[in-house]
Amino acid sequence: MPDHLRNFRRLYVREGERVLVAPEADQAVARGYPIWEPKGAWRDGRRITILTEKARYAVGEEVRVIHVAESVRKGDTLWVAGPKEVRGEIVDGVLVTPPYPEGNNFPFSLLCIYDGLVVDAPGVDYGFEITSRRFGEPGVHTIVWRAGVLESNTIMVIVGG
Repeated sequence: MPDHLRNFRRLYVREGERVLVAPEADQAVARGYPIWEPKGAWRDGRRITILTEKARYAVGEEVRVIHVAESVRKGDTLWVAGPKEVRGEIVDGVLVTPPYPEGNNFPFSLLCIYDGLVVDAPGVDYGFEITSRRFGEPGVHTIVWRAGVLESNTIMVIVGG
C-alpha cells in the first residue's frame, strides 16, 4: 500500500456553527478507502471517490456518502481540513448539490478562504461534508460525484421494502 494511503485523518461534520468529529461509523467507512473498489478513475494523477457503509438499505433509511479526493500528481496541494462543501453530487441522474463553477479545478483548488492544514501530493483529502440521502421508494438508486473533469465511481444503492 502506498504511504500516502496510510495517513487517515479524522472526518468532521458541521452542527450549526460547530465542527465536530464525525460518528465512528463514518470514520470506519472512510478508513476503508485504501482497499475500496471501485474508486473513481484516474485523470492526470487525480481521482475522486465516494463510499457508503453498505449497498442495501431499507426504505427511508439514511444513506451517508463519504467523499474522498486523491492526488499523486507532482506539484498538487491538498487542503485537507474540513468539512468542505460538496458540490456536483448527482442522485438518480439529478444534480442535488450546487455545481462547481465552470473551469474550476476543485477539489484541487479552493472555492473559499482557507485557513487549515495543507498537504503536498501524493495525498488523500477526506475533508468533505458527509452528504445524506433517504430513498422513499424501493429500487436501485445511483449516486455519483462530478468535479470538473473528474468523475467518481458510481454507487448503486439497493433500497428494499
